[in-house]
Amino acid sequence: MTPHLADTPVLTTKRLTLRAIGPQDVEACTAFMASDRAKYMGGPYSAHDAWVQTCRFIGEWVVRGTGLFAICLKGSDQAIGEVGVFNAEGYPEPELGWGLWDPAHEGRGYAKEAAIAVREHLYADMGWYTVVSYIDPANAPSIALAERLGCTLDSGAPLPDLPDWGGTLIYRHPAPADLGLGAGHKEARA
Repeated sequence: MTPHLADTPVLTTKRLTLRAIGPQDVEACTAFMASDRAKYMGGPYSAHDAWVQTCRFIGEWVVRGTGLFAICLKGSDQAIGEVGVFNAEGYPEPELGWGLWDPAHEGRGYAKEAAIAVREHLYADMGWYTVVSYIDPANAPSIALAERLGCTLDSGAPLPDLPDWGGTLIYRHPAPADLGLGAGHKEARA
């Protein structure tokens, strides 16, 4: 039996299953975080720091009640990437982020499909009314995805109070009403 974090949602789309990143993902996620593909997430990390980051992703579900989902193709429990909420100390508001761990999965719309599912979950199920994505200005694929998701630059939003974040772009996702989901009613940060 594959371990699953208790009390975490499982979301499904036409092609994907999204479940909390868990112990079964540590090896693949750690390898991603130690690779050059994690350069827009503060990486590449040393093997130790990549492991710590992966464990932080798992722990955020316990501490915050939100976190990263593993992106799995339907019918498989093997994660191909992550999507979900980064809500670390120093963040002025939660971030919806995404990443595919292997370039073989790019160009198929998986990240967009997963991000839409998580955003709808945040708005419809959790009552959130806003969410942002913090994107490095050199990360053209993520900028393009944010724009395909209907996000707009929000130059007035504060950046996370963390080192080396100067120049980071803040993309604001459309409000629930703009997506036909009705107005959210809960604050984004509990």
